[in-house]
Amino acid sequence: MNRLRIHALAAAPIALLIGLAVPAAAAAAEDPQPNTTKAAVCDAPARDAVLTAQEGIALKKCSDSTKAAQPKTWHWMGNYGSVYDVANAANGGGIGAGEVITQYLNGLYPTFMFY
Repeated sequence: MNRLRIHALAAAPIALLIGLAVPAAAAAAEDPQPNTTKAAVCDAPARDAVLTAQEGIALKKCSDSTKAAQPKTWHWMGNYGSVYDVANAANGGGIGAGEVITQYLNGLYPTFMFY
């Protein structure tokens, strides 16, 4: 019985990752080239937009100025072209340890940050 409980606990995070990967994989199948057009700084990034570290930091600072004294929540921070851009955006925006979720998917790093 204990063995089955361990398997159930191990499968839960995998199911969450698969749930996040399915919509992104479907979007990648529709358009193989990511959209590199620039969006307004305060707008939420598009699902297929690729951001730089500077754009991620600007997005975080813009949301900080509009949300004063609200509880922390998870925010979509867009796709990044390299893991270094993810790290620089998180460090530049003041994101702490455990407040970034990213994964490698089809050449991009889709990222959520907790702030």
